[in-house]
Amino acid sequence: MLNFLMLVHGHQPVGNFDKVIEEAYAKSYQPFIEVLKRHPGIKLAIHFSGNLLEWFRDKHPEYITTLRGLVKDGQIEVFSGGFYEPILTLVPENDAREQIAMLSSVVEKTFSYRPMGGWIAERVWEPKLPQILAGAGLHYGVIDDTHFSITSKDLQKGKSAGGEIDDLTGYYLTEEGGKGFAVFPGSEKLRYYMPFKLPQETINYFKGRMYRQEDVTISFGDDIEKFGLWPGTHQWVYKENWLENFFRALEENNSWLGMMTFKEYFTTHKPTARVYLSCLSYREMQTWSLGFYRNFMIKYPEANNMHKKMLYLSNKVRAEESEVKRKSEDIENAKQEVFMSQANDAYWHGVFGGLYLYHLRSAIYQHMVEAEKLLDKVSNVKKAAEVEVIDFDLDGKKEIMVNTESLNLCFRPEEGATLSGLDYKPKSCNLIDTLNRKPEAYHLKLKQLLEEKRTKYAQSGNQPASIHDIWEVKGEGLDKLLFYDRFPRYCSLEHFINSDSSFEDFLRCRYFENGDFAEGAYQYRVKEKGKEAEIAFERNGLVASQAVNLSKTFNTRGTDLAGMYSVGNLDKEKSLDSIFGIEFNLSVFDADLAGKREIGAINSVEINDSWHNLKINFSWDKKANLWVFPVETISDSESGIEKTYQELCCFFWWRINLAAKEKWQNYFQLTIK
Repeated sequence: MLNFLMLVHGHQPVGNFDKVIEEAYAKSYQPFIEVLKRHPGIKLAIHFSGNLLEWFRDKHPEYITTLRGLVKDGQIEVFSGGFYEPILTLVPENDAREQIAMLSSVVEKTFSYRPMGGWIAERVWEPKLPQILAGAGLHYGVIDDTHFSITSKDLQKGKSAGGEIDDLTGYYLTEEGGKGFAVFPGSEKLRYYMPFKLPQETINYFKGRMYRQEDVTISFGDDIEKFGLWPGTHQWVYKENWLENFFRALEENNSWLGMMTFKEYFTTHKPTARVYLSCLSYREMQTWSLGFYRNFMIKYPEANNMHKKMLYLSNKVRAEESEVKRKSEDIENAKQEVFMSQANDAYWHGVFGGLYLYHLRSAIYQHMVEAEKLLDKVSNVKKAAEVEVIDFDLDGKKEIMVNTESLNLCFRPEEGATLSGLDYKPKSCNLIDTLNRKPEAYHLKLKQLLEEKRTKYAQSGNQPASIHDIWEVKGEGLDKLLFYDRFPRYCSLEHFINSDSSFEDFLRCRYFENGDFAEGAYQYRVKEKGKEAEIAFERNGLVASQAVNLSKTFNTRGTDLAGMYSVGNLDKEKSLDSIFGIEFNLSVFDADLAGKREIGAINSVEINDSWHNLKINFSWDKKANLWVFPVETISDSESGIEKTYQELCCFFWWRINLAAKEKWQNYFQLTIK
């Protein structure tokens, strides 16, 4: 007898557009369940993240009613998991358990069903997961069969690997800290078969497994969106009846092929063996992350900044919670905002946009700023500005965190004294939610593809290709936009560049950096002045082997940031002749400034940001030249390679010619309203 255990998982990122979720509902969530209803002999498990269940409740309550009926009839088992789909090992353990408890409670309240199984986001496995999952009351989960490296049987046989994947069956027990948890090996082969091959090929695979083992249990766990939402699948799965035919094929072979829920199997069958699993995810994620999910925090400093800010705020919430020693609505709401900022989608990049999608990053920061505002109410931050000097991102370098009634700022004194975070609290946004242009493995493939004048991955027959095989280029000339940034896309980066450098040289990062200030370490002093704060930086460095002093001071004034830049020629004999420029990168969109523009001799410029519906004004004491251009990345997505607008770069520059020991100063003000 062969038992087939099937789990489908549905999730939408926090901050995703409502029209995108509605499309997913129409193309995947709703038709999948409609087909399932017509096949009462099919049993399966389903998992929806908490925010998606809330969306169903608000937008399509009839869908909840249908699911409730299928659960009551025993046709569907409901899995729990982290409410907002965090990578459970990358958030504080208390947060992870509370998120699981939240979703389990909603499932129980909605479906009168207490879940025993837990969905493991992106199937990212680390050894401490059993302690988290079991500690939250869950008993089992599904991960890819490729996770299994070695079992007790293999050890007895002297093997150094997990044997044949097709020998895996049932479930395996593992533990951490005395907490036991069962893992079902989900078939990677079936992930590529379903729904991309004819149903009979899956049946034939099952029969082949029966030749190897008389009694075998095969598990499957993957996204429900692949059944209708992935490119080309809606036509294939529903209009050409793949899902209908697949369920029918399972029913027609029920004399030797049985379907059970994971709960039914777990409560009636013993484990196959004990196992300890390595830090792994599914095969594609392993490729994207260079072998370990946490490597995204190395490859993408922007992801690390978000992650460490989230941890910083989670710790602040827990500290306030401990301090008040009572139930506080503001603290509970702040905790919920932190939970929403833990949604995994914006922290990584693979075939799905993830980190490269600004609206997903923006949503993460929005919830973090909302959490900070609620904590402000608890600590009554209106009375005074707060300044902390800490290594908040855990890179061995200290940052200066400034918290006022209207702004949060993060300065990096050891990295060019740059401003890497600017939270504008009235609109709950981070205006430096920026992203670098960086090399990706598929950029080489893009160049090769365009050189060969191919724009579409070759497909055979009418069946849709897996999303991992689709390769389409969305737009002309994308290979001409593949230039990469040398410095982080922060604010207040000071550059000394050759006098003959052009706008295009700067845009394409082809200019020569004459100074060592953009990444150098600065001395600093901090002064708190009631509701305001003053941060001053200074560094002695070199410009083309010539000694130069650079200082800059920032003062917070309500929603304004004001200050002064000073360049001093320290040489006793030589003059200093250079272009001196200050780079500001802001995650804003102004239709009038969205193209490349050179503007000369201005004292001020105003940015009309349509993303956040605000205005940002730069003003200078000495007239500046301005190079302004959009920073656009070339990234992979489920529909192909595409150009994506990320932020606006404003490079203010002056030609300075300083005699020996001469000093140049310029006062500025940045106003947000």
